[in-house]
Amino acid sequence: MSTETDAFKRYICKVCGYIYDEAKGDPDSGLAPGTRFEDIPDDWYCPDCNVTKADFTALEPRAETADAGAAAMAWSAGSGMADPDAVVIVGGGMAGWALAEALRERDPRRTIRLLTADSGDYYTKPRISNAFARGTAIEDLVEETGSARAARLGIDLMPFVRVLDIHRAQQRLITARGGVPYGQLVLATGARPRRMAFPGGAAPPLAVNTLEDYRALRGALEAGGGAPAHTRVAIIGAGLVGCELADDLAAGGHPVHLVECASQPLAGLLPRSLGDDLQQALANHGVQWHTEATVERIEPVTDATRRLVLDDGATLEAEVVITALGLEPQRELAERVGLSCDRGIEVDALLRTTDPAIFALGDGCEFEGRLRPYVETLRGQAAALARTLSGEATVYRPDAGVVQVKTGSLPLNVCPPPVDTGEWVEISADGDGRHLEFHADGRLAGFALSGRHARRARELETHLGKPVVDPRARLAS
Repeated sequence: MSTETDAFKRYICKVCGYIYDEAKGDPDSGLAPGTRFEDIPDDWYCPDCNVTKADFTALEPRAETADAGAAAMAWSAGSGMADPDAVVIVGGGMAGWALAEALRERDPRRTIRLLTADSGDYYTKPRISNAFARGTAIEDLVEETGSARAARLGIDLMPFVRVLDIHRAQQRLITARGGVPYGQLVLATGARPRRMAFPGGAAPPLAVNTLEDYRALRGALEAGGGAPAHTRVAIIGAGLVGCELADDLAAGGHPVHLVECASQPLAGLLPRSLGDDLQQALANHGVQWHTEATVERIEPVTDATRRLVLDDGATLEAEVVITALGLEPQRELAERVGLSCDRGIEVDALLRTTDPAIFALGDGCEFEGRLRPYVETLRGQAAALARTLSGEATVYRPDAGVVQVKTGSLPLNVCPPPVDTGEWVEISADGDGRHLEFHADGRLAGFALSGRHARRARELETHLGKPVVDPRARLAS
């Protein structure tokens, strides 16, 4: 058992990226600062996605600088690049780092190189969407510097490198700083926010997908120097990111307008009743809704204020405008070198592209016709691919695809059904949320849980595909 003299540790939720810091505790859940993880009751749940403490794993202590004697180094020309058997990973996001870590665990000797267009600092992207209300400083979102993480794993980190081309026949990357040979190449290029140009003459809206994007958002929110109530925010798009940001910024005191072209939030994911519940929960926290509406123009009013003109002629003003229109895989490099791409970079059951020496995983990877831009998915892909790259060919088997919606106003866990034929069934509904199931041919094919019922997601995952009892209340499919 830990003692008071032991250093406090941190634990990360493997599902959503929430970090439990023993030094800070979780006061909202009754865990005082200094509460050791081992002393947390087993019925405690992740504040963001409602999984249990069994889904947490210990984090390595945060390191600020790399050990000069370690194997990793910031790349410069001539730094021992000759190993033709190296595994080269393009992309320093969660997927790229997850693979590097899993592969190093299985193979302590293989040369691993990670190329990234930024510093490679490690952070869990889902934490961005509720960092404002939690009062999380931007620097605290970084769990480990890129150089320190590379040193700990014993890999070559090549930061601030742009890949220009892939010479597939020679198995060589072409970068602005020279060639990089590979034995096996992994594209973890991720996805970027969809952008839309709006007429009217205003500066383009912000989009939030990376730590630098979030830094720009925080700068815009704090530019006026006054209280949050004086900085109005307009968010275009009520998908996952739009709803989570609206909830977070409203909880932080900002007046928030949310504009959505559909009749409810998360229209492609939630049954109607849960969409209505989420809309009402956010409205109760101050979010002003504009559904079945589109933005036609964004006009400057003053240096600080913009006016959004909607398709019905209504207008609203805001100091900060954000677009949250979903993500699009970054597949341009793969397309340019002739790899098969559709919505994303297409891979087979070994996560291999149409070139047997090139693999892909993460947000930009398309498997069986689907994109799976979720944390749990990329971890599963990294584990399977690490085995394959270390010589043990392993078929990737997708997880159930449970989507965690981190809206504190109404937590949601949704497992979208893989089939269209079936019906939503309301199992229970009360003041603490709803439990809905999707039944197809008498079997459980999906579920949607809100409030306290969201904690049953793991349990229901184990019942997917199994026969169900007689339904209670059938809902519109």
